Amino acid sequence: PTNSTTYYYSNSTAPTNGGALDIREFYVDLSKVLATVLGAAAAAIVFSFLYISVVKRFARQMIVITLIASVVFWLIIAAVALVKGLIIFGVILLVVALLHGVIWYTWRSRIPFAQAMLESVSHVLLNYSAPSYVSYASGLVLFGWTALWMATVIFCQKYEGNSNLLLTFFLLLSYYWTTQVVKNVVHVTTSGLFASHFFYAGSPNGMPSNPTMGALRRAMTTSFGSICLGSLIVALIKTIRQIVQNAGRNSRNGFAAFVACIAVCLLGILDSLMRYFNMYAFTQVAIYGKSFCEAAKDTWSLIKTNGVDAIINDNLISGVLLMGVLLGGVFSAVAGAIIGLFIMPNAWIILAIFSFIVGACLVTLSMEVIESGVATTLVCFIMEPAVLQRNNPELYARFMERFPGVVRI
Repeated sequence: PTNSTTYYYSNSTAPTNGGALDIREFYVDLSKVLATVLGAAAAAIVFSFLYISVVKRFARQMIVITLIASVVFWLIIAAVALVKGLIIFGVILLVVALLHGVIWYTWRSRIPFAQAMLESVSHVLLNYSAPSYVSYASGLVLFGWTALWMATVIFCQKYEGNSNLLLTFFLLLSYYWTTQVVKNVVHVTTSGLFASHFFYAGSPNGMPSNPTMGALRRAMTTSFGSICLGSLIVALIKTIRQIVQNAGRNSRNGFAAFVACIAVCLLGILDSLMRYFNMYAFTQVAIYGKSFCEAAKDTWSLIKTNGVDAIINDNLISGVLLMGVLLGGVFSAVAGAIIGLFIMPNAWIILAIFSFIVGACLVTLSMEVIESGVATTLVCFIMEPAVLQRNNPELYARFMERFPGVVRI
């Protein structure tokens, strides 16, 4: 007994110093991980501005490359499915690839206009980079909000029954609502900058001083109520969809699970449509300072006359933005792997994967700024062509030459 007791205490006291050493090692490793993340984040930001510069110079080539790449991607997936013996699935994927090819072929005449749009938006962002920094700041806000929300969810696990159901609904709604509000504040801010550039660049008075901060101030004050109202609609759809999805997943009734699956699919489509509609509605809020209801009414009129044009233009450009996100993630992963090889050689693969995620998220924020700029420029061109003709006749001529059939409202 004495020997066993001595053995127990000798082992139990050993981790005292070892525990302190483990804590120090933990903080050292944590500092190395943070250093890698910061390096990956810096690489992503540098890549974003380099990518915007490349888009400005080679917009047409990049649009064509992404169109071809999308068809090739589906063909490769179809070939893999066929090789694995998944004949029906492979045939479906081949049909998808064929449809992509047919769609892109019929849309090829729209490429010059999308090219001019991308070149114009990239030019503005290279001269006014503040919207990108506002977008990065929103990423930090969302990260902090997500951490606080998750801590609240853990705290609320002690409640059961109806209280738990109400808390679940409230927590989901609060998370989605806040997330949508933050994203739409960035969108309205970016749209405000592009609207200022559209109306004032080339005019006798010139651009206002610090247009991004002015747009951010309007988004956080006079337009904030409209942003909250429009964001609430999307948040409600997302909340209901998540609750239905959880109910279907936990249901033991096959028919109920099937109905829930259909409902989730329909709510997902409604969510996508509403977010797309909101993007253009909030663009009008940023340009004219309208209320959300007024902006929604005018956006519906715009969609009825130029909705197809907007959808085609956005689809042609979205491929370029997605390629930027993927390449940015790879660029950040390489940077993280190089840093990891020097400071944590045993964990460089994990650091590279984490760096890819960080880089892709940051580049996504930059690409969303481009998306907002494209939507704003298109709305301004459709609704106020005379302003562009007066202030920037060269850009007006390029737009009209490449897309003469646009309808004004």
